[in-house]
This record gives sequence, C-alpha cells and structure tokens, in this order.
Amino acid sequence: MRNKYQISNIKYQIALLFLIMLPSCNPNAAWTTNDVTITISPQTISAGYVECAFSTNKEAYYLVACVPAREGYNPLDPKNQKQFMNLALDSADIEYKEWRHDLWEEGEFNVAPFASHSLQYGNIVKFFTNLKPSTDYWIYAFVVDPDKVLPAGKLYLKTFSTPATSVVDVHFEYRVKGLWDYIYPLNPDDKINSHFPYLAATVDSLTLEESFEGISPEEFFNDYFKDIAEDNRTDYVRYGVNVVKNDGSGNSIPFVEGHTFYTAIVSFDGFIGNNVIYKFTWTGEDFEAYFTDENSIVYYGEDE
Repeated sequence: MRNKYQISNIKYQIALLFLIMLPSCNPNAAWTTNDVTITISPQTISAGYVECAFSTNKEAYYLVACVPAREGYNPLDPKNQKQFMNLALDSADIEYKEWRHDLWEEGEFNVAPFASHSLQYGNIVKFFTNLKPSTDYWIYAFVVDPDKVLPAGKLYLKTFSTPATSVVDVHFEYRVKGLWDYIYPLNPDDKINSHFPYLAATVDSLTLEESFEGISPEEFFNDYFKDIAEDNRTDYVRYGVNVVKNDGSGNSIPFVEGHTFYTAIVSFDGFIGNNVIYKFTWTGEDFEAYFTDENSIVYYGEDE
C-alpha cells in the first residue's frame, strides 16, 4: 500500500508530464528557434517605391529593409551573412536610439521598445519609398531576438530592379477652404493613394513679381522642384492626403486677402512628372475652391 508521500510524488510526475505535453504559449518561443521561414513577395514595383508583402510560417520578430544592391557582394554567401545581419541590426538600433532620444528631448519618456518600433511581427505589407529609377535593390528580412538584439536565424533576400518610369497612374485634386488647403492623390478609381510620393508648393504672384523678376509660375516651379530632386531632399516628399493651415505656421506661406496664388503639385515617383498648377485669388477666410486636373492652368511632365 502506497503512503501519502508516494501518492503525492506520482501526482507531481503526472502533472509535470502533462505540462511538458502542452504546446508552448511562450510568445518568445518562435524567435528562439531556427525553423522560422520568411517569404518576401514584392507586389507593385515602380520607379520610386516598391510594395512588398512579408509572411512567416510562425509568429516571430524580424527585421526588414530595402537597400541598393552592391555589385560583387553577395549577402547570402555564408561568410557574409552574419556580418550583413549584424550591421543591419546596428543601423536599426542607431535609428531607434535617435528616435527615442528625440522623444526624450520633447518630454516624452514612455516610448515603445526596440521590438515594437523597429521590428515586424506576423504577416505584413510594407512600402519602401525614396527609391531611384533603373536601379537594383535588395529587400531582406531575418528573425531577431528582441531582447538581445541579435540575429536568430538565416538571412532571406530578394533582388529586384525599379523601372525607368512610373507604373502607377495617379491624379491630384486640390481644395482651398479658408486658411486650409488639401491635396488628394487619387488612383484612377478615385480612391486615395496613401503611398504615392509627390511634391507640392504654393507661391504668391507678388513674390514672383518682386523677388523673381516676374518669371512665369512654370519656370519658378520647374527650378524649385528640380533643386529638390537633385539634392535628394526626401524630407520634402509627401504621401497621402496633405493638409496645411496657411497662417504662416510650419513651412506654409500665409494667404493674403486679394492676392493671387499658384499651387503646383508634381508626382515624384523617382522623377518629376505630372506637373499641375492651379491659380486662385484668395478673398478671405470664407474663400473656398475645389480643383481637379481639368482646372489646371498648365499640365506637363514626363508622365504626360
């Protein structure tokens, strides 16, 4: 006859066996294994950006990026993989610390951890922008240990080339209402395209007269956008609906009652194209105008 101690020990062993047989519910279990696979599937590839889907066979934290391909170097070569992944993580970690420091200086101390800010989790679709036309790129991904910030698996990489011109058909609509103006980049079905890159600017006709010796709006905007493109000023690039209050705040110019203004919007999908310019005379805070391509005073560019 078993004593109480023997019965208790048997119960403990049964309970331990049951726990071992249970599937793991540890959220960190996926990245501690080497059997996570990542599928990289480029979707839309245009002159200035690529839309790419990423999927994994099990949930895991992973890093993704798109960089120009280097001729004569193969990141997938076993002797290069570890260094490539470590350098990629170093770059992501530096960007994260700079972002966190900027928030700290602004008085925000409760910021997201590295994994939430810099890594992906599960199946996603991501847009990589500010690409150059007719250029070879690498899209890569690899699993990351989010606590140690170290690679935890193999490198996955896909090579693609951007076309010489845009493959995306986008038109713009422009609205001025009071002190506010709105830019809508639209697909052919009139749905907003949130990932198409474009530039926009407004100039007072009086400024053209007094500061630019009366040059035409076309000449002014041509030179303005050309300088931005040549200097690769990606901080000027906009996406999705753009809303600006024109009271002199930020980078906007204040609307002045009775003054005539020109607003230009150009696609910037790897090059300047689809230049539309709208003209209006601002009559005060009750002013409202809505423009489409048909209302532009000039329409030209490489996409014409």
